[in-house]
Amino acid sequence: MASQNNESLSERRARVAKLQANAARKIARNARKGVQLEGTQHDPRTGKDIDRMRSRDLDALERRLQKFNSRSTQFEAGVRGAPLPRAKWLEYKKSETAVREKFSNELGKVADVKLPGPGDETIGIRQDKMRTKHPTAANMAYVPPERKPFNVKDLDALNKLTKSNKKRMTAKWAREEHKRAQKELQQMVAVFEDDELSDMVKGMTKGQFNILWNFSTFADSMSITYHHYQKKFTPKQKMPQELIDNELAQAKTLINWVKKLNI
Repeated sequence: MASQNNESLSERRARVAKLQANAARKIARNARKGVQLEGTQHDPRTGKDIDRMRSRDLDALERRLQKFNSRSTQFEAGVRGAPLPRAKWLEYKKSETAVREKFSNELGKVADVKLPGPGDETIGIRQDKMRTKHPTAANMAYVPPERKPFNVKDLDALNKLTKSNKKRMTAKWAREEHKRAQKELQQMVAVFEDDELSDMVKGMTKGQFNILWNFSTFADSMSITYHHYQKKFTPKQKMPQELIDNELAQAKTLINWVKKLNI
């Protein structure tokens, strides 16, 4: 503690008042950079009269002010200047990088696999195109966008993003996500009442399913068709049967293709 045994209470109060003035200047500097700290949970100042504070309260205030005034305590500006502690921001960026690297490693294992259809488009080429235009497309393994501080609402949102990314790095999450995707596929297939399709989606390896669901057009096509097909009792919103049949035929082509891959 900065206070000393021989220091008078008035001297301690003067020192704490100086620390509070330094904090006020730091808050003003951050405001000029777009970070709005005043009145937030990060503002360590007190509205009480320091000259009337007790020793115990002075100690607590001094600790808060010293921590805030430290050079290690820095902030980034979130949405509308919401203060994001830099340490928390760096923790988020580390988790974001980890998820992106994990995706890149998984993609690297299948990037050279040629997709069915005309041309020589591979999974890697398709993903490059999709990531450029739609970084969170429904049928892709999730790739977090490269966020900037001004993309984040506040500290609570930042903490949730970090938690989500860290969760995605666990083996448990990968197992649960695989089960969830398989269940979603089965629910979609059941709606079409197509026995051939129901039989075709059985017997895929985990690797084959991953390619089909995350790295081809299959999930997009099935999802769109599925949601339209569910509206078959509202004719004005009904997807033409010819289009449904065409989408299902393409889905079957992709299933046949992926089940031939040795993965």
